[in-house]
Amino acid sequence: MKRLKFAFPIFLITICITTSSYGKWVWNKEMGWIESASPEVTTMNQRYKYALSLLVEQKYLTAIKEFESIIDADPNSEYAESSQINIGWAYFLNGDCKRALKAYENALQKYSGSKRTKEILERVYQLGITQMDTDEEAAIKVFEKIVEKQHLGPLAPDAQVKIADCYFKLGQYEEALDAYEKFLEEYPKNEWVPYVQYQIPLSKVYHEKKQERNYGLLVSAREGFEEYLVSNPNSIHVKDAKRMIEEIRVVEAEREFNIGEFYLRRKKPSSAAMYFEYVKTDFPDTIWAERANERIEFLRMIEAIK
Repeated sequence: MKRLKFAFPIFLITICITTSSYGKWVWNKEMGWIESASPEVTTMNQRYKYALSLLVEQKYLTAIKEFESIIDADPNSEYAESSQINIGWAYFLNGDCKRALKAYENALQKYSGSKRTKEILERVYQLGITQMDTDEEAAIKVFEKIVEKQHLGPLAPDAQVKIADCYFKLGQYEEALDAYEKFLEEYPKNEWVPYVQYQIPLSKVYHEKKQERNYGLLVSAREGFEEYLVSNPNSIHVKDAKRMIEEIRVVEAEREFNIGEFYLRRKKPSSAAMYFEYVKTDFPDTIWAERANERIEFLRMIEAIK
């Protein structure tokens, strides 16, 4: 018992002395436990750990300066590339997406072909996703960098879809169409294909609305939705696609009915009847079919047609 009595204080003293020689430990979900080293460091490893601790402690601008000094001190060291990547990450966490992208671009340029290229592009992609909520045009440029850098890389298909989505959000439906169609050309077997097959006709519908009755585009959209249903009978967008088809068919029926009305006003009942019959036959479940049938019965009653 006496030994235990004296051993405990000695053990406690040992712990205190040991821990006093290190800085505090801070937790970050990206890096785990990071020791906050003293700024009075000498080796490159110590300097890098110190910079990381500043990053974890959210002292982003100070961390950036420390990472930059590491690169300047030895641009070819194993810590230089990591420092350049972390500069981009620090700018991103500080809300400066423009400088973050520039830092990542520098990393891709300085360390072209590096084993960490995929990691850098993943961070660039995350940057683009963040910007989609606030600045779609800036996000497009970010995603274009990914496609340009690794056209056949794992992130390129996702980036190409996001480019199209950004154009769609901006209401630039023609550009969105081009981007979606480019995706199908470049990545025809990718998991995003069903989604893109739905977005293409949807973009045509919205584009048609901006152009005020571009019926050729509208018909193309309906055909696109029909092809989508054939290719993706169990997709989550099946109900939406069917609804869009019905809405388009109503517009088509109205257009054909109005052409019939035009010929009727021009006193050409036979031509008018031809369009009314077309509406009645091809769009039977619409209100325009009912109206077309009424016109046909009227023309027959006055013996304008047989």
